[in-house]
Amino acid sequence: MKKIVLMGLLLMTLSYSPALCESLRIVTDYYPPFSYEKNGEIKGISSQIVKAVLKEAGMEATISQYPFKRAYTMTRRGKNIFEYCVVRTPEREPLFQWIGIVGPAVQVLFTSENKNIQIRKPEDLRNYKIGTVLEDVVDQYLSSRKDELDLQLDRISDYKLNMKKLMKGRFDLWGGNKLVGIHLAKELGYKETDIKEVYTFSELTDHYYLVTGLETSGEIVQKLRNAFETIHNNGTYQKIIDEYFE
Repeated sequence: MKKIVLMGLLLMTLSYSPALCESLRIVTDYYPPFSYEKNGEIKGISSQIVKAVLKEAGMEATISQYPFKRAYTMTRRGKNIFEYCVVRTPEREPLFQWIGIVGPAVQVLFTSENKNIQIRKPEDLRNYKIGTVLEDVVDQYLSSRKDELDLQLDRISDYKLNMKKLMKGRFDLWGGNKLVGIHLAKELGYKETDIKEVYTFSELTDHYYLVTGLETSGEIVQKLRNAFETIHNNGTYQKIIDEYFE
């Protein structure tokens, strides 16, 4: 009997991982329909996927909303802090551990319906003022080419305020996710036809990811990656996507 008890204690000790017992924080921004707060709960396409992954992994985490730049910086510099709705680019690749896909990402430029603007290539942007959100993937891309293309950027921390400024004529183009732009325009009382897409950033159109900084334990990252693989294989991921895009 003593041998059995000792063997059980040994197995428990060997399977115990301090890293997996550490508390986790997940941050995101107000980014409907992917992530938003309603009645005190974080909801949205990507939020549901992240919650399904945590459940599959048997892990718990708090989910909080911050402006994108703050969430991005917290995640990049911190330990056990995760962010979702991050687009994967060559510049961002070495800054994070990339865990799993949480939704489709299509990055565009919108203008108001009453403007006659045609954008066929990035060089056409130099004649217009563009609203972006600080450290968002469109903002990073355009900022990196600001001098080359002689761009006029209006960079703030709020997607919804940027859409309001577009509709008030404060600038000519709104840069960001296609679905987010449509959703925010409707929230502000406009019709979908009051805005129009004039350009798609093909190089920025891919997927959104859940990421964490380089200081987070590899054990935690792998456990979450395994959970992502499971929800993809068992149909949970596709079921969540289909609920929003049917």
